Amino acid sequence: MAKAGDRFEMPDGSIYEVTAAAADSGGDFVEMIFTLPPGSVSPPPHVHAGLTEDYEVLEGALDVMRGGSWETLTPGQSASVPPATVHTFKNRTKTVVRVRNVHRPAARFEDFIEHACRLMRARNITRGKDPRIPAYLSMLILEYPETLAPGRGRDRVALKTLAGLGRLFRLRTDVA
Repeated sequence: MAKAGDRFEMPDGSIYEVTAAAADSGGDFVEMIFTLPPGSVSPPPHVHAGLTEDYEVLEGALDVMRGGSWETLTPGQSASVPPATVHTFKNRTKTVVRVRNVHRPAARFEDFIEHACRLMRARNITRGKDPRIPAYLSMLILEYPETLAPGRGRDRVALKTLAGLGRLFRLRTDVA
């Protein structure tokens, strides 16, 4: 279980730092600082069935898609994503973006991030362009349905297809 101060470094160079762990709030929320370099891997469009996600840009410019519409947030600006709203985010700039992110309630989000980080490390995935990443992330998303899920039919098909290919190629998400 993650605790405040834990840093999860991904193969694409992004860093997810826990600033307030779910355990500290009794599961009411988890807060992280995302550091997203140019070209970092973005999550597929997804929904959180029972939680609200908030973004506040600390540095750089972050593109956030909510309900099909994109907007660019700059330092001091924020966006809130209500439950069951399709969304994603992306750093489309040539500079690092830092974002405060809060999931309310926590819904095992920090567990998902920690699992993804440990999985990439365990499978020796060292670069963001590794072709296994989409399959592994699709498989992981299916393991955390209370945390995130595909929000549109086409996304569900793609996720299940990629997860199926991962299983076909005997990819596993268990880590020691």
